[in-house]
Amino acid sequence: MPRNNVPLQAFNRGIVSPLALARTDIDRVALSAEIQTNWMPRTLGSMMLRPGTAFVGRTKGDKKSRFLKFIFSTTETSLIELSDKVMRIWTNDALVSRSAVSTIITNGGFDSDLSGWSDTDESDAVSSWVSGNMQLVGTGFNAAKRNQQVSVSSGDANKVHGLRISVTRGPVTLRVGSSAGDDSYITETVLATGTHSLTLSPAGNFFVEFSSRLNYPVLVNSISIESSGVMEITTPWPEGDLPLIRYDQSGDVVFVACKSYQQQRIERRNNNSWSVVNYESTDGPFGIENTTGLRITPSGLSGVITLTASSPLFKSGNVGSLFRLESTGQTSTVTLNGSDQFTDYVKVTGIGDSRKFTINRTQIGSGPWSGTLTLQRSVSSPGAWVDVESYAPDNGSFDYNDQLDNSIIYYRIGYKAGAWSSGSLRTSISFAGGSRTGIVRVTAVSSPTSASAIVLSQLGGTSATEIWSEGDWSGKKGWPSAVALYEGRLWWAGKDKFWGSVSDAYDSFDDTTEGDSGPISGAIGSGPVDTINWLMPLLRLLVGTQGAEASIRSSSFDEPLTPTNFGIKFPSTQGSTAIAAVKIDSSAIFVQRGGVRVYELTYDSGVYDYVSNDMTTLCPEIGYPEIVAIDAHRQPDTRIHCVRGDGKVAIQVYDKVENVRCWVLMETDGIVEDVVTLPGTIEDKVYYVVNREGKRCLERWSLESECRGGQLTKLADSHIVYTGSPVSNIAGLDHLEGKEVVCWADGFDIGTMIVSGGSISLPLPKSNIVVGLGYSAPYKSAKLAYSAGMGTALSQRKRVDRVGLILSDTHAQGLMYGPDFEIMDDMPRDECGAYVPDGKIWDAYDNDAIEFPGDWDTDSRICLMAKAPRPVTILAAIIGISTNDK
Repeated sequence: MPRNNVPLQAFNRGIVSPLALARTDIDRVALSAEIQTNWMPRTLGSMMLRPGTAFVGRTKGDKKSRFLKFIFSTTETSLIELSDKVMRIWTNDALVSRSAVSTIITNGGFDSDLSGWSDTDESDAVSSWVSGNMQLVGTGFNAAKRNQQVSVSSGDANKVHGLRISVTRGPVTLRVGSSAGDDSYITETVLATGTHSLTLSPAGNFFVEFSSRLNYPVLVNSISIESSGVMEITTPWPEGDLPLIRYDQSGDVVFVACKSYQQQRIERRNNNSWSVVNYESTDGPFGIENTTGLRITPSGLSGVITLTASSPLFKSGNVGSLFRLESTGQTSTVTLNGSDQFTDYVKVTGIGDSRKFTINRTQIGSGPWSGTLTLQRSVSSPGAWVDVESYAPDNGSFDYNDQLDNSIIYYRIGYKAGAWSSGSLRTSISFAGGSRTGIVRVTAVSSPTSASAIVLSQLGGTSATEIWSEGDWSGKKGWPSAVALYEGRLWWAGKDKFWGSVSDAYDSFDDTTEGDSGPISGAIGSGPVDTINWLMPLLRLLVGTQGAEASIRSSSFDEPLTPTNFGIKFPSTQGSTAIAAVKIDSSAIFVQRGGVRVYELTYDSGVYDYVSNDMTTLCPEIGYPEIVAIDAHRQPDTRIHCVRGDGKVAIQVYDKVENVRCWVLMETDGIVEDVVTLPGTIEDKVYYVVNREGKRCLERWSLESECRGGQLTKLADSHIVYTGSPVSNIAGLDHLEGKEVVCWADGFDIGTMIVSGGSISLPLPKSNIVVGLGYSAPYKSAKLAYSAGMGTALSQRKRVDRVGLILSDTHAQGLMYGPDFEIMDDMPRDECGAYVPDGKIWDAYDNDAIEFPGDWDTDSRICLMAKAPRPVTILAAIIGISTNDK
């Protein structure tokens, strides 16, 4: 009867598929497990009872939520909670809230007028009340301004005040200070279209000022002092579309894409001020130029205009979209009312009388008008301006011909520095030749042939033009579904297209930008790519579509992408599901389009591109029924958390160098719905959203260093912690009402209790207490066989008769062992002839092998069981097997 020892010296091989249990010829399988739930292996090979989860709080209204990570630095992080059209912020595991103050802003809703707001408009700029909004229209040079002095009581001085500001149409400039025009409380900042919650701590009364120099109307909808309580900001995303959100971050700005919704920016200011605003570009991107005979006629050159189409063009989805119109001829018009103010230039070409252009001057207001206008030219390109002639600021128009045949000359007219004294002058410069391109944004659609718009870049004429392009983004044409920052550009992607911004200008897609810094756009062009599920900036920009994974690359590996040097390859044809990919070093981890298998895209120097590898080869069932969320953290080991549709979490311990790809399962008394991770100091922070019978809890994994025994051992789920004077009643357990909980107090497991009225009562007062849900950790080995080179014990009757366990940081009554989970023994209460007292924690355990209650069977196994809140760490198990070889 042969006897053999089978070493299980590594528990980092993880769960193997039942279909592979017989492959004991593979060392990885021989050391694997059929069941390994609520154990957390380490790359080094040991495994411990997984840490518990600390109760942080509940989602808004216990609704489904999506959490985004905000990482300004490794020590300055927050969680962005998105629920049904609402955003909240968690910083240091507490919700950002506003204090109670009695301060009031007068007429902050602009219900019927602008009473309470002082008019400080600069010359020719106009602020007014329009349909419940404060409207500001500048001149391009001068600003429209309104301000208000806000009274602060002595009791509210130096308290944090929250300003809630809603901007209907931005951008609007805001200044808040102790005096008019001062910005000592909120430094001058630009507010885009959306909702803002900004904080200040005034020492006394303060001034709020809104202004704009833009020559089209911007609209402020409201401003108020926020009520006390949790800060909440409206968002456009309903609950059902939260899984489709993709995002990337640059400094204090998070760029957000979501299929079917306009892109957004989540902005942070001074650590405690937050905004959700529209992401808007004013110069593109644009689709191909119109090739039909349809003509568009603008009603004006600047400000608010009407666009009239010669045949049906506009739809309701065009609101917010850009149109670029090219005029026949060039006209630049502006109101001049200060020094160093000029019209835009016109480009003059041709010969003879065809070079003639017209200058028109119209005095505005009652005067007086005093100063000297100067006509300037620049040869070949604008910028090197030299004086040509001077004029008085009179009424009238005149023609000018420079007689510089066949030359390209740029002209402008205006007041040089110090040349203006008084008065406003409407001045234009017009040239019948050439063309000028302007850009407008549609604000309303009144019919298929008529739309209202604001002029973002001055048009060149009011004649009908068939030279126009429509913006690529709108409700009509669709919005991007993915976003990433890569090589100094902001990239958006949607349907089968992608767009890269002007280099280092994340809001610009100006295709007239010359050189390598210009914007990049292209189409995937093949396969089922109706939805781009993710962008991943690695050594190359990777694109995850429904049918394949694309690589956007330059012609040479180390060359940056440019408008003329990029191409698209398809290194993988697995396709992805609608779940964001995860970045680990230079690899991307994504869920295959079937929704249950996890793949890695990693760079292969053999093919000079990325290739896909199946990370679930030995356990393809680990993702069933489907994976609904995924994230990863790096310390103490790299672990990939895959949340499944059944509320369990498949976790892979991953180390490419050590060839560790260990799948284990996490279960809790509830349904895990989301996962998000943040960097930590020694160990990273892992957060789950857990639905516990309708109570959706945000919970954070405890540190492994907190789960090894001691006064506080955090081996319980959704737990709360108390430290202080001895108490016998623990409250704050409303989220676990009616549940049986475990309790670790002052270094001992003191048993289970039922939560009633949100609290429990302890038998005796304790000072250091952890209370939460218990959980079990079953482990069942793979089929046992001899070690490599000694043959196999498969299909032979055998018996496990002893087991040697090497342990660390383990509760003496924390581990059970046996041939199955029905027949299990506790650890011996005798250690070297001495009785082991209750609650003893072994720092190290390496005693003689223990008799094992095994039976003769062709499929003998070893099963282990640990239960919270008692810590267990297993370094190795040596299994003694007797084989009946007859």
